Amino acid sequence: MKIVMGKFSNEPFHALSKKEVSLLLKIVPQAWSTQIASVVLSSKIFKKTKLVKPVEYTSTTQQLSIYSRGLVREDIARLVLLELASLCGELTEIQSEKACDVKTVIKPYMDKFLKVRF
Repeated sequence: MKIVMGKFSNEPFHALSKKEVSLLLKIVPQAWSTQIASVVLSSKIFKKTKLVKPVEYTSTTQQLSIYSRGLVREDIARLVLLELASLCGELTEIQSEKACDVKTVIKPYMDKFLKVRF
């Protein structure tokens, strides 16, 4: 899987590095990431886009796009995990339930991610 970082020359910086994205993809079950061919850490600032959320998957290109510049590391990591879980259908039954149940699905992976410091 290819991870590409958009180029830019000024702040704000990405919330996640390429290594951190790679780690997230390694710690989740393989089924969560099989549909992803590439990951793009976009150089665009999320607040300046018209996107609904800063982590989006495009099925036609099998690309996971992350617009994390200027956002919080833990929040973006959580959103990446939620997006990955939803790709394999892990969240379909749970989404109709409480939000705390959704957090339970990604909690073990979030805990592993937060233990590693880059």
